Amino acid sequence: MAKNEERCIEKCLSSLSWCDEIILGDTGSTDKTIQIAKSVGAKVLQTSFEGFGATRNKIVNTIEADWIVCFDADEVCTEELKQEILSNIFENNSSALIAPRKNFLIGQEVKHSGWCPDFRHPVAFRKSDCKYEEKILHETLEVKGQTKRLKSSFEHHSYPTLKSYMDKINKYSVLGAEELIRKKKKIKMASAASHSFFKFIRHYFINLGFLDGWTGLTIAIASAYGTFFKYSIAYEKQKKSEKMLTS
Repeated sequence: MAKNEERCIEKCLSSLSWCDEIILGDTGSTDKTIQIAKSVGAKVLQTSFEGFGATRNKIVNTIEADWIVCFDADEVCTEELKQEILSNIFENNSSALIAPRKNFLIGQEVKHSGWCPDFRHPVAFRKSDCKYEEKILHETLEVKGQTKRLKSSFEHHSYPTLKSYMDKINKYSVLGAEELIRKKKKIKMASAASHSFFKFIRHYFINLGFLDGWTGLTIAIASAYGTFFKYSIAYEKQKKSEKMLTS
């Protein structure tokens, strides 16, 4: 699934050339993402974005395959992980496979800060046994059966610049606020302050972010900032909705 990922999409798709078919679920790119994807042999499925979970499920439902390998546009599958995924698929003993992810911020590998070790949703799964949660943000894959943890890692080159990092933080703050409202949680401004404070403490001290130097400090501050505005936006929308009901 991708939108405006011309910076990294070719490297991602090229690392998956060993798959029988590559499908890019494009959610409205206006850059060269689609052209690049087609040039490396990918099939492009253009679809609207309806939240991460629902959109992933919509894309998965179009695929006719027993096993699906799933990577994001800014992730790169290594040769070692490729071999491990294939051998486990052929063994046919699991329903899903997860692998450790190496995260990079502005070209530097992050070794602490809550970014390492990092296991996101499975990199490969049996279609008949799995479905994504219908969540707007931070969706997980619901697996019926065994999930196996692999040893080989893959790379996550998410933020080449500080601006791209802050753009993502801002985007996720808005989506996170929508998720809070969807859950009908009662939000107070004190929630914004307390959650952002503890977010900084967790990343910088508990998760040893200070060992990552300036990168660790950047992550801790940006995470606290994003959390503060997630709750603040939700509070603002909640108050506006309550005012409309009473007027």
